[in-house]
Amino acid sequence: MKFVLIFIAFVFLYNSKITSQELLPIDEQGIEALLENNKGKVLLINFWAYWCQPCREEFPDLMKLRNEYAGDDFELVFITLDFGDALLKNTPQFLEEMNVDFTTFYNAFDKDEDLIIRMSQDWGGEIPATFIYNKEGELVKTIIGKKPYETFEKAIK
Repeated sequence: MKFVLIFIAFVFLYNSKITSQELLPIDEQGIEALLENNKGKVLLINFWAYWCQPCREEFPDLMKLRNEYAGDDFELVFITLDFGDALLKNTPQFLEEMNVDFTTFYNAFDKDEDLIIRMSQDWGGEIPATFIYNKEGELVKTIIGKKPYETFEKAIK
């Protein structure tokens, strides 16, 4: 009986760890709040999707950047463009594999075009897409497509 209780506790704790990744919707007001709440920090917002191979390939470099610059007035925010089953199943699993232990957002704009226009009139919606804001909350760099660690590091410095 003791073994059964330990097994049940293990299963519960294991499953709660898998679902501990918080995915929250973000819309125009959410983006505005994100920018306002991170003034005083360099903010890197990365748009990605589970189904996007280049997005997944650059993910470890972005996590490395976050880990190396944690506490240096730097914030990394992921916004997934996944939806449906991928958002419910693949996205949380991938985030767990990448050791993402902070909130990730998903697109909750009514129209994708509204999100694209909000981020940059010059962005065509390609992913991965990264937007870097200075400490005053001004967009200073847009990076479209998969890039190496050094590109991101140079941009945030």
